[in-house]
Amino acid sequence: MTTVYDQGRVPEILPKHRLRIARDNAGLEQNELADIIGISRQSVSNAESGKSTPRKVVFNAWALATGVPVQWLLTGEAESPRPDGDPNGGSQLPRLDSNQQPSD
Repeated sequence: MTTVYDQGRVPEILPKHRLRIARDNAGLEQNELADIIGISRQSVSNAESGKSTPRKVVFNAWALATGVPVQWLLTGEAESPRPDGDPNGGSQLPRLDSNQQPSD
């Protein structure tokens, strides 16, 4: 049964919103994030307000500084981490010590 609560418009979450969400979630003020990624506080403010769109390198730095996938900042979509905690799904290469030879 459909109720009035099941109807309505879901608001779009734009990159500017995701930038702010990522910064807030990381517990950073605009000036702190700006210092970390090497841009001005005004640039952070402009990106979060939608007055400007950051370059790809800024999106990358923002993602790294806030701990979110850059793909999520750009598109709102990202792969979920694996349940075992390995985001690569076990595809990491084994670490070899200097005397160990890889097995076939």
